[in-house]
Amino acid sequence: MRLLSKVALGGSVASAATVGALVAAGVFATSATLVAVDPVAPPAQADALTPFDSCGDLLDWYVDRGVREVGEYGWNYPYYGWGDVGTPRMAFDAVGAGPQSAALSTVSKSVARSSSATGTNTQEEAVDEPDIAKTNGSLVARIVADRRLVLFDVTGAEPTVTRRLQLPRDGYGAELLLVGDRVLITQQAYGRGPRALTDSYAMKFPGYTRGNGTRILEVDISDPAAPKVVRTDLYSGDLVSLRQYGDTVRLVTSTQRPNLKWTYPKKGVTRREAIQRNRALVRATTIEDWLPSAKNAGRKKALLDCDQVFHPQKWSGPETVAVTTYAVDEPAAATSVAVTASGQVVYSSADRLYVASTEYGDRFDDPMAGDLRRSDRVAPTRVRTDLHSFALDGARTTYVASGHLNGSVRDRWSLDEYDGRLRVAWSTMDRKGGTRNGISVFTEKDDRLEQTGFLDGLGPNEDIQSVRWLDDLAIVVTFRQIDPLYTIDLTDQDAPRRLGALKIPGYSGYLHPIGGNLLLGLGVDADRKGNTRGAQAAVFDISDLTDPKRISQVTFGRDTWINALDDPRAFTWLAENRTGATPVADWRNNRNRLVGFDVSPTGQLRTRTLAPLNQDYQARTLDLGNGRLAVLDAYRLRVVKVG
Repeated sequence: MRLLSKVALGGSVASAATVGALVAAGVFATSATLVAVDPVAPPAQADALTPFDSCGDLLDWYVDRGVREVGEYGWNYPYYGWGDVGTPRMAFDAVGAGPQSAALSTVSKSVARSSSATGTNTQEEAVDEPDIAKTNGSLVARIVADRRLVLFDVTGAEPTVTRRLQLPRDGYGAELLLVGDRVLITQQAYGRGPRALTDSYAMKFPGYTRGNGTRILEVDISDPAAPKVVRTDLYSGDLVSLRQYGDTVRLVTSTQRPNLKWTYPKKGVTRREAIQRNRALVRATTIEDWLPSAKNAGRKKALLDCDQVFHPQKWSGPETVAVTTYAVDEPAAATSVAVTASGQVVYSSADRLYVASTEYGDRFDDPMAGDLRRSDRVAPTRVRTDLHSFALDGARTTYVASGHLNGSVRDRWSLDEYDGRLRVAWSTMDRKGGTRNGISVFTEKDDRLEQTGFLDGLGPNEDIQSVRWLDDLAIVVTFRQIDPLYTIDLTDQDAPRRLGALKIPGYSGYLHPIGGNLLLGLGVDADRKGNTRGAQAAVFDISDLTDPKRISQVTFGRDTWINALDDPRAFTWLAENRTGATPVADWRNNRNRLVGFDVSPTGQLRTRTLAPLNQDYQARTLDLGNGRLAVLDAYRLRVVKVG
């Protein structure tokens, strides 16, 4: 049994929330699109991906489907729902509870989880994630307003700025990784995308702005007083994921269909003629128009050869998802592997990377007609999520297996790998609008991900607010009017089962293991009718998994919010001090502050203000060791003593 290596982190929280369950493994779920399906996964024999034999075959794959997805205004962009359809409603509930398994490990629930070596609260202990600020204990690197990299020396009594470096102005969403004496900065580059067909109004306007690829800047900070950009790569695909494994990084991008010089209906050009001309443009494309590429020093080259592109048996979306791997000191030796499918969700453990691609069923009466004015938008009646597994070995990434489930996954926190198995929390909506939720466990068998474990009937018509995988224990929180917190045993991954439940008002949208069989829950207070009353924090005792207990609680009053509910990277746990830290916003009094959550060994919780904040939404805290905490907000960095 390995020590706790999972942290399920929360994402966006629905206003009509539903929280509350623990599931034996390691995931944190947020929002999802729900559809009417039978969630039981059929056999996966036909799920394995196949590499293309030649560039001609790959081009045929793109063009054959492309000519059917183009209209008089260019590419059709499907609409996946209408009205209330797609509102996230999830929960784990109503499973037959049994006696606690004697073999269930107490290790995963008794070990506290700290941030990564660079200060980020991550999903996986061995996999670092980008953020707007990082530290190595003596230096802090941070992004300010997407425009500047600022380096701070934090070895003295007060932090001092060593240097500011201007970033390219045609980018947004900048984040960074700190790898030795290198900083890797990601940016989404601005650009003009193809004209969207999302509703009848879109056809009357010339276009919309979308990303123009992903920029990676490599900055040498060996001399913090003189940082310099030593390499810039511009990838054709939009950023999906970037992860660090020691001195190796993996970049996942999604390359869209090419932007062509479309013809539009106008005086002298009928709708039919525009469609015919646009289809001719698609047929005239070359493989270079479709294949993922990267540009360095003004030279553009394909990321990979055509035989390194894999395809499912059936069309699974118009994008091409590429996984690019390289050692930080050898970026020119990067290798890539790709899948011709949409890749909305990417999750990575230390030795596996999974791409989840959700395909929805019925969307329009006439989805390829290119004219929503003549087409009724309808709710999807079928949804399927394809799952693709890649093995990670040093600087190598290799496709391994594929499978699928009939349902949707909320986000990457809904996936977890443990002991060679993939666990997925999924949800569906039946035709009467009711919600069904469950967990599927997949095992790699040859080139297939085969479902070998299954749990259904979790929380009908409830909403999942958080899922936390802790090796062979899972914790799921749902909320409708009260907060059911469920403990689920995954010791036998072929037969997951519920052990206990705790039902209390409000919910915990983020759960963090703090050692001693205790969990710190951050969330929202509510009365017994489900009316929310602002932010709250609580400590849960899970020493008896058949009878979890809330042993202390603190509330913050109406119109308050805890930032870690939106982005778990805004939370820091200082194990030596038994203190958590995250920004809390008080909208009624127009006040933002960094709050410390002190938890005694017996689980008693008290809060205190560690520092006032100018703004809360991009505030970060970094553990500098010895009870020193770097506090960043707006343009400032301060160091506070927590102990």
